Amino acid sequence: MYDLYKSATRLMGKPSFADLVAEGRELIEDKSLEEMSDVLHTLCRLARLPSWVAWVVARPTAMKHARRMADRGCPRSVRNCKASGSACCCGGVGSH
Repeated sequence: MYDLYKSATRLMGKPSFADLVAEGRELIEDKSLEEMSDVLHTLCRLARLPSWVAWVVARPTAMKHARRMADRGCPRSVRNCKASGSACCCGGVGSH
C-alpha cells in the first residue's frame, strides 16, 4: 500500500497554502479525527517532508489515497475527480 501512496502523492503534486486553509475549514466544520488527519497530511506534504513521515503521522489519510489509487487509479475523491474532469491529476480516468 505504501507504494500506491507514494504514487498518489506524486500524482497529486505539492499542495498549496490554499489547500491547507480548505482542510482547516473542513476540520472546523467537522471536528473529526479524519479531518485532523487530512490537515496533518496536507501540512506534511506542504513542508515537503518525506512520504514516510506523512504515512506515519497521517496514516488514515495516506491509506485513503492509497486505496483510491488501487480502486480507481486516482487519489482524489470521486466527487473531486468528477468536478475537475480532465483537469484532475489523473486526467479524469478515476471519475468512473
